[in-house]
Amino acid sequence: MAKKQKAWIHVGMPGAGDVVESALAHHHAALVELGVASLARSTAESFRAAVELTRSHKEWGLKRSDVEGQWTRLVRRAQKSKCDLVFSQSLLAGATPDQIALLVDALAGCQVHVVVTTGRDDEAAVLARWQDTVRKPERLHVIETDGLEPGQVWKAFGKLVGFGTASLRLDGVPQVSPTLQTLPEALREVERLARWNASLELRLEELDRKRRKLKRRLNSAA
Repeated sequence: MAKKQKAWIHVGMPGAGDVVESALAHHHAALVELGVASLARSTAESFRAAVELTRSHKEWGLKRSDVEGQWTRLVRRAQKSKCDLVFSQSLLAGATPDQIALLVDALAGCQVHVVVTTGRDDEAAVLARWQDTVRKPERLHVIETDGLEPGQVWKAFGKLVGFGTASLRLDGVPQVSPTLQTLPEALREVERLARWNASLELRLEELDRKRRKLKRRLNSAA
């Protein structure tokens, strides 16, 4: 019997665990070589998928059509690699049971694991909502991040999923800022700005697509 693909979903609280999303996208190609496929190849992709799943597009100034179908597309693309799958986005911490069910439906055939990293918010409610996603309690994992630097959290996450991080350095990975860990309110603002940045990146991608389309039309009419 063929080995069942695992799907690791990181739904950590905002905090030191934020590094996981950016690091997975930054090291996408290297991770595939290690047998792990990040569903998102950029933070814009992971943000778009999480916004779709949580139905929060209006909150971010987006249209439903901007994000519709994103999650399924990412899953299908990554499944072609035959690697274990991994995804991280802190917006998923606020997902409702119905939204979680939609996420899991796209992972049919995979052995789903959920990883929660602790942070500035209480993770008890998140654990309660996500525990039914996994069929066995040992597939629900918690990484305590209190006192840990982003690099230590990244290493712990890699060890849990099954890849080493020695060659997957955080140099050049955006949005890694451990110096503000003692300022909860400042960190919340940093997180908010980071999400808006991802939203703006998504809009710029759409504008660039329209620009290229218009250019093709003008060239064909010339």
